[in-house]
Amino acid sequence: MITEERAEQAIHNLASTDEAYAQAKSWVKALEYHLKTCKAAAFLEASGTVGEREATALNSQEYRELVDRYESATLEMETLGAKRQREQLIWEHWRSVNANRRVGG
Repeated sequence: MITEERAEQAIHNLASTDEAYAQAKSWVKALEYHLKTCKAAAFLEASGTVGEREATALNSQEYRELVDRYESATLEMETLGAKRQREQLIWEHWRSVNANRRVGG
């Protein structure tokens, strides 16, 4: 049984993580853009066949560092998103149970 206090905590947790989740999500999107531009720049600087140039671009130090940052940012965003989803489920469950109580008397 979810208590009223726990439901209130869920709403508080959601409200207090709005900005952090938005920042995490925007950082992931920004890193996706940076990965593309980094790969393109390294591709243009490389020589050889298209395949060799692509391999060189993907193996560049800057690109690999961006991949690491992208993975970390994605993990942070997904973790925060999962926690927020759990809080939403708690709130919705509490709301549903209480609505049924009001209807049932």
